[in-house]
Amino acid sequence: MLFAYLMWYVAPAENMDLVRIVAVTESGCIAETSDGFAVNIGECREPNQYVMAPVDKKVRERAALMNPTT
Repeated sequence: MLFAYLMWYVAPAENMDLVRIVAVTESGCIAETSDGFAVNIGECREPNQYVMAPVDKKVRERAALMNPTT
C-alpha cells in the first residue's frame, strides 16, 4: 500500500500551460506560470516570451504544501 501511495504521489501529472520565460540558464529556461510558480522548461530562445510548456501540477502542489505562507 505504501508503494502505491508513493507512486501516485511522485508520478508526474503534466498539463500544458501558458508560461512567460523569465531567465535563460545553463540548465534550461526558467519560466513563470500565471499564478507565479517557477518551472524549468528546458530549451528555449530568449526571455520575456510567452510559450506553451508542460507543467507538472503535482510539483506545484507539493511546493505549496512545503511553504505555509502562501
